[in-house]
Amino acid sequence: MPIPNFGDKYDAEALFSPAEAVAEQDDGLPDVPPAVILGFQDVLYEEVADRADDAVNVVRGQSVHLLNDDVGFIGDFGIGAPVTAIVTENLLAAGAEVVCILGGCGCLQRSIPSNDAILPTRAIRDEGVSYHYLPPDEEVRATPELVDALDASLSDAGVDTHRGPTWTTSAYYRETVPEIERYAEEGVVSLGMETAAMFAVAEYRDADAAVVHEIGDHLTPDEWESGVEREENLTEFLDPTVEALRRYVDSN
Repeated sequence: MPIPNFGDKYDAEALFSPAEAVAEQDDGLPDVPPAVILGFQDVLYEEVADRADDAVNVVRGQSVHLLNDDVGFIGDFGIGAPVTAIVTENLLAAGAEVVCILGGCGCLQRSIPSNDAILPTRAIRDEGVSYHYLPPDEEVRATPELVDALDASLSDAGVDTHRGPTWTTSAYYRETVPEIERYAEEGVVSLGMETAAMFAVAEYRDADAAVVHEIGDHLTPDEWESGVEREENLTEFLDPTVEALRRYVDSN
């Protein structure tokens, strides 16, 4: 049975909204920067917490750390498509206009070096959340101009980048060999659990979105690298990502 079970829902009003949740703050609406980075790895959250001057609570303990006037960071909220969609909704309801994931991925292309960054252009929708926002036949994509800005900033920082489709799935232990082989042959560059959901929410709410993927391991059936320690790349990617978002906000 396709998702959603109730197919004719895309123009229907929801029972409650993220705007209502954010408005329930005791101290009023939060002052969220126009661009916010979503991060999942502890090493990145700790780096941001050490350098951020202040933090703003959005809703239910979800706090945005302020990196400058234009860019914030939110982490320590869990992993996966459902929670990412909820956090993205809350950020946009609080006033953010641009969202960007900075996080790890599995790389499906052995030819891409481990220290390079991947910039997904669109996401294969193999989770459930995105289908509650957009019909199954619609693609979910990054904002091209935002991808260009991230590419330029990372390249200026000496980071090689690669663009292409990413595969989003919530079934961590059901990433099967035939799937991996087929997607790799089709040129899919990365695998993660959140991108399609965030892209779908951003499209539905008319916001800009992009992703910077750091390679955590290579997912190739003939030679799987497990547990590769490369999380230092996340902190190296942080400053170029922040600068790209700052410039993007200032120019739009």
